[in-house]
Amino acid sequence: MGERQATLFEPEFNRAVKVKATDERLTSDAGLVMLREADHRLGLTESLAAKLHDPRHPNRIRYTLTELLRQRVYAMAAGYESQDDLDRLAHDPAMKMAVWDRPGERVLDERLASQPTHSRLIDILAQQEGNRETLRDALADWIHRHLRVAGKDHAVRYATVDVDSFPLEVHGEQEGAAYNGHYQSTIYHPLVASFSVAGDYDSAREGFRLGNGFVHAALRMGHVHTSKGALSFIQEVIRKTDALAQVLDFRLDAGLAIGEIMDYLTDEKKRFVGRLKGNSALDRLAEPYLKRPVGRPPQEGYQRVVELGKHQLNSWRHPQRLILVVSDRPDPVTGQLNLLPDYFFLVTNWTPKRLGAEQALERYRKRGTFEDRLGEFVSAVGGHLSSHQGLDNEVTFLLQLLSFNLASILRIELEAKTGGGWDLRRFQDYVLKAGGRVIKGKRRLTLYIAQAVVGFWKLVLARVASWRLPGRWAPPRGGRRRPWVPPPPHAHLREVLRW
Repeated sequence: MGERQATLFEPEFNRAVKVKATDERLTSDAGLVMLREADHRLGLTESLAAKLHDPRHPNRIRYTLTELLRQRVYAMAAGYESQDDLDRLAHDPAMKMAVWDRPGERVLDERLASQPTHSRLIDILAQQEGNRETLRDALADWIHRHLRVAGKDHAVRYATVDVDSFPLEVHGEQEGAAYNGHYQSTIYHPLVASFSVAGDYDSAREGFRLGNGFVHAALRMGHVHTSKGALSFIQEVIRKTDALAQVLDFRLDAGLAIGEIMDYLTDEKKRFVGRLKGNSALDRLAEPYLKRPVGRPPQEGYQRVVELGKHQLNSWRHPQRLILVVSDRPDPVTGQLNLLPDYFFLVTNWTPKRLGAEQALERYRKRGTFEDRLGEFVSAVGGHLSSHQGLDNEVTFLLQLLSFNLASILRIELEAKTGGGWDLRRFQDYVLKAGGRVIKGKRRLTLYIAQAVVGFWKLVLARVASWRLPGRWAPPRGGRRRPWVPPPPHAHLREVLRW
């Protein structure tokens, strides 16, 4: 039998155009199936769910933790920020094929979990002992798995970890959110660590993007200082990234370039470069280098990088190397130099022989791409935390970071093949947001995708097909047969329009 169709309207501008409604199995998110393939080959959500504690009675479960995690993470990875979106996606054929942990064609006929069920998932992850830490540990585990399968089971030779805080603005009565005078808004103030091979997120060299992503994170109250809890945070980062790189160094924002952190990294023989907050003593050190040379300044202005040697504050146990950067650039509107040049200080424990002053500045400025990643995370995945409970919001935040890592794994594989840079939102729109039609017949499901994405999919899937998960991780089990549990009587088997 054919699909039922009904004419929706006939536009006046061209009577040859007919718009009809259809029951045909259409999707605008065919890329969710590709997410599942990458997820399956790396064993990501399957291994994560196996470590979580589920208090539900096994005989009364319709959706396993693996399926619930997939549905939530895949939706975020595709750019669906609101939990309410899950009610609509529960009926999407691509989402159903990607999420159900069962073989066979019947997966297309069963709706997925609703928004209230996912609210209960958040409660399980937030309230059951150890579950939040398991989610947090999964960040580094997912990056580690991708790095190993893409790098023939080798750790990279050297890598950099960027550590920083950033604001997540909230609206409402969220527990732990507070007004922050620096950002002049009500926020959460999370701390995150991101891993990049050779310290370059945009490297064009083969293999130098694989494995990039968030490896550790903590959601903190909105009014805390950047350095609050940062030492123990960095200790955890080192523990979690030890197997990822033979040599690891750090880049620190000004709020983290403090004595206890720099001393700890020096004791652990970890190199770092960071920006140092100014003070009157440092201002006096800079004064001799702020004078402008005689004569007409060049059109692009001046920049000076000055090696100042070792310096030690009373709160530091180890002296550190200081570098002064003087940036005397013209105003973009008037073209005139400012009254006084701008300047700032870098602090590092790299030796001048290993990392010159100019190289230290170049290395530090590559943090800018890390900050771009934070912007991508907020704009493409979410950062919207609306629960009244602080623990629920941290769970949602960790799931958002996991979804960012999963989408980035495929984005990075495409970048490695094409050599170009892909913003995550662009990757969602051009690759994951693929139109598709599902045909059911002869005990199989066939997904026809739009021709516009075929080229991108071929490039990505060719690389995914080459992945081989090392033996240190259990091979993914994949879908398994189990009795179907019918949905509750109040569940809508067809999508219901809400407003």
